[in-house]
Amino acid sequence: MLQKLLTIIFCCFSCISIAQSENSAANFLSQLIQIKSDFGQEQNAIDFIENWAQKEGFYTTKLNTGESSDNIIVSIFPLNLHKPNVVFTSHLDVVPVSDTVNWKFPPYSGVIHQDTIWGRGAIDCKGLAVMQLYALKKWKDSINQKDFPYNISFLGLVEEENKSNNGAAFIADRYIDTLNPMVIFGEGGAGLDHVLKSDPNQPIFGVSVADKSLLWLKLEAKSYGFGHGAVPSELYANKRLIKALINLIDEEKHFVFNDLVKSMFHNLGELEGGTRGFFIKRIYWPIFWPLVKKNFREGQPFHALVDNTISITKIESSSTATNQMSDKAVAYLDCRLLPGADVEKFIKKLKRTTLFRVDFEIMYQGPAAIQSPETIFFQKMCEAIKEVHPGAATVPILFPASTDNNFFRQKGIPVYGIIPSLLNQSLFESVHNQNERIGVNNLQKGIDVYYHFLKSLPPKRLI
Repeated sequence: MLQKLLTIIFCCFSCISIAQSENSAANFLSQLIQIKSDFGQEQNAIDFIENWAQKEGFYTTKLNTGESSDNIIVSIFPLNLHKPNVVFTSHLDVVPVSDTVNWKFPPYSGVIHQDTIWGRGAIDCKGLAVMQLYALKKWKDSINQKDFPYNISFLGLVEEENKSNNGAAFIADRYIDTLNPMVIFGEGGAGLDHVLKSDPNQPIFGVSVADKSLLWLKLEAKSYGFGHGAVPSELYANKRLIKALINLIDEEKHFVFNDLVKSMFHNLGELEGGTRGFFIKRIYWPIFWPLVKKNFREGQPFHALVDNTISITKIESSSTATNQMSDKAVAYLDCRLLPGADVEKFIKKLKRTTLFRVDFEIMYQGPAAIQSPETIFFQKMCEAIKEVHPGAATVPILFPASTDNNFFRQKGIPVYGIIPSLLNQSLFESVHNQNERIGVNNLQKGIDVYYHFLKSLPPKRLI
């Protein structure tokens, strides 16, 4: 315990030394992490960004449903000029931390130790927000803005980790004309090496052009009367629910290779080259399936790209005593649906699969998954990635999670998801997990990519 305490004290001094560095993005992120902003509690983080932005000469606008923390827009020009807007967006809420025992440093400490920034939100998604804000500042300070044809804005959102009703859903429904976006860049893909066996050191950046859609379901099984545990009925509530869930788990998978996923594997095959590349480009062909299907099983990297996934996230029972039969059992499912999936048909299939009398209720249904076209802005982002990461390749991908991006894609706006840093597997696995962290160099590279993207925008309108 003493050794850990001394380590934390040492790291706090590390933070102080970096804090003395003027305009340090790492210090900014460290301070932002220290502002605890679990979903629904983002206001202090929003105010922190607003104060910084106003000191730097940006225009700021707050938008609020009246029920939650503010959303904030930080922009080069006033929004009332109605300039076409290039929008960077990130959410400022984080998932709560329930267990701090296995964290190397306290989750809201923002400790900077050995060139790494530690804490909840370091990647998801405060790290991305700092990349975007500091790129915006660097670009603003380097140009003559007076006659620039676009506005450039940062949109800081709330409650992404909890349905987005007061965040992206609210902005997309009520303030899309105020925002006036031509294109939006949000969270999504990132860079990863050791993807290609032919060249393990080549970084591959996945830029998401579509996300899966989100569906939360509640399953409820009931039995009549409580009853003594010593004399169970034939199909009491807990047993009924467990049998239904086992049927869902054991259901044979029917994988879907849509055009985007096929294109993704084709691009990866081209990069791999040789015989292996030939197979990757045609990975979905039935003749090759016996050789590759093990890579698509649950828990494997490719599974979420080709399946409507179902995760059992919580199980509850109404029983009040160990020897008393429960009259009700409830399970909650987190489902992520592929583009083109029909929610009604999906639920009907689940009902057929469970066989037993289980009631289904939709707890939350997010916007449908829509694919964005690869516009000139997509191309310029890919060029910026390659400029900052020499030798890197970029691939349009389906993001296997659900983000705020879907709300804006529903409005017909091209949206691309990218955290433009090279992150190793360990960093990826820290998201929504213990010991979330990002390297100072990763943070700076992300700033550089967004800055180079902004530099590539010409002084005349692209579209």
